[in-house]
Amino acid sequence: MTSVSSRDVARLLDLVGEGMEARGNEAFPPVVLTMLAGLIPSDAYVGYQEGDVSGRFRVLELVEVVGEPVSPALEEAYVALGHQNPHRCRLRARERRVLRLSDSMSRRTRQRLDYYTSVWRPLGIEDSLRLWLPAPDGRATTIYLERSGRNYSDREKTLLALLRPQLIRIQRVRETRRRVGRLAELTAREAEILAHVAEGQTNRQIARTLFISPHTVRTHLEHIFEKLGVQTRAAAVALWSGAGGAGREA
Repeated sequence: MTSVSSRDVARLLDLVGEGMEARGNEAFPPVVLTMLAGLIPSDAYVGYQEGDVSGRFRVLELVEVVGEPVSPALEEAYVALGHQNPHRCRLRARERRVLRLSDSMSRRTRQRLDYYTSVWRPLGIEDSLRLWLPAPDGRATTIYLERSGRNYSDREKTLLALLRPQLIRIQRVRETRRRVGRLAELTAREAEILAHVAEGQTNRQIARTLFISPHTVRTHLEHIFEKLGVQTRAAAVALWSGAGGAGREA
């Protein structure tokens, strides 16, 4: 692995510190991406993306700090011709390495592709660095840096590789904060039901306590899970407990 300078290390530490403290509701802290674009200059696109790769590719979350929104026609080409992209998320979702487009194929080879004509060239992309973060089955989460002009260097690839474990930490902290923040979106009744779930009560016990039907309890729980972005009672309770039972009325 290419060595990095003490100045590089200091900038990496600053980036991680800012990321761990960042606030906001975005899926990933924009300040981290902005600092990353300064550390590894990228003039085409820099962003974070979560996508559904279980069927036709669909973007679920997007945070971009460099680059302009693309047209519907270009989005369609991105999906239709994506099989020509060696960095496509459906192929690389479980990848642990940082990948550089220029390592996969020469510029001359890329320029012969329909994908280059329809996507890369209109967007001004001549080289790309990508890393993938852990994601559930059927999902892909990636951070990408793309630029025109010269290829990314070994040093720049190494910097991103060194950052990967810390970017995973930042991603997990941000997701926890977002979910805890969603507790505030619960109605008074939903918060009351979640509090009873946290005490270990079954749906029937909660129904008897609140004088409602078990079906109504199930419906409330479905809404709670959707708002919190979880799928199980245990996950919902973990968020509730982590927030100190926020929102429960006395």
